[in-house]
Amino acid sequence: MKLYLDDIRLPPQGFKLVRTVNNLKNFVRKYGEQIEVLDLDFDMGKNSVDGGNGIDFLKWLEEEVFTGKISLNKNLKIKCHSSSAEKRTEMEEIARGITAFLRSKR
Repeated sequence: MKLYLDDIRLPPQGFKLVRTVNNLKNFVRKYGEQIEVLDLDFDMGKNSVDGGNGIDFLKWLEEEVFTGKISLNKNLKIKCHSSSAEKRTEMEEIARGITAFLRSKR
């Protein structure tokens, strides 16, 4: 499963569109290890009232994964497509920590 978080853009072919962070959290809780790719935007516009932005999601995901509350595919890819270079860089840094942790588990 490939999930695409964005409040405005349409997803690339093969991705399921998710419009809010809280909806994405629900998908992650339900499908965890079945998720192959998370492609995330930072700015969720007016949809940010429903869970925040892409960084809020990644910080939540980091906590859930590091504490063992959620089990994810060890080969999960996390991409960031934000138009804000600064926020994209911040998101990519958090994502690298999550994916490194997943790959380090046996």
